[in-house]
Amino acid sequence: MLILGIDPGSSITAYGLIDTKTKNVKYDYIKLKKSLSKEDKIYKIFLYTKEIIENNSVESVAVEDSFYSVNIQSSMLLSEVRAAVIIASKEKNIDIYQYLPRQVKQAVCGYGAATKEQIKFIVEKTLKIDLKNQPLDVSDALGVALTHIYTLKL
Repeated sequence: MLILGIDPGSSITAYGLIDTKTKNVKYDYIKLKKSLSKEDKIYKIFLYTKEIIENNSVESVAVEDSFYSVNIQSSMLLSEVRAAVIIASKEKNIDIYQYLPRQVKQAVCGYGAATKEQIKFIVEKTLKIDLKNQPLDVSDALGVALTHIYTLKL
């Protein structure tokens, strides 16, 4: 089963693909220019997600759910970015699962208040990969995919 984990963000959106049978791993991210309008960012993320799904045999999508922030504008934009991912997935009739950041930290590190660096460390060891030159968003996306795998006991 090919699991797509996505860490949605308004400046960087990352994905991680994990094949539960072969243990193959793919990952990448899109960095959006600050000068883009909110609508253009959301649309680019929609197209990016759609392209990943179309170019791979994705069977399930796991996305990091929104967390509450003091900045209401940031929270709203992150919700809209997540919606773009959800729509791109549903357009292809792929089931989507959402996990809170605390759930991902608990599943991957065994500690709900783990840092992003701790998630990266565990993801690298678990998947036997080196994410040295990747933003932390990539390890977060792979962490979301691992959380889904652990949750469904795949």
